[in-house]
Amino acid sequence: MLLWEVLWTHHLSEHLHLYVCVAILKRHRKKIMGEQMDFDTLLKFINELSGHINLNAALRDAEALCICAGENGEASIPPGTPPSLPVDDDTALMYSQQDDNDSL
Repeated sequence: MLLWEVLWTHHLSEHLHLYVCVAILKRHRKKIMGEQMDFDTLLKFINELSGHINLNAALRDAEALCICAGENGEASIPPGTPPSLPVDDDTALMYSQQDDNDSL
């Protein structure tokens, strides 16, 4: 839940989820590169990390990567890459309606 909550804040970037992915890959790069994992093996390895990631360290590394990358990092993300949480008007309206209902 903590990971989702952090991603939904769009803290530093609406693409923070990409920096989190890079932080996780960076932390495990020796094993990934040392075993020269092909795509299927890499996918299996990443899936098996579920529940075993030091989330605080990954978020701290992702934040540092995001800050270091700055505008150059944002510029390197292809246009049309979805954010961690859509921020269109329909979504904002949906959340504001939920907040109104919660206060009743």
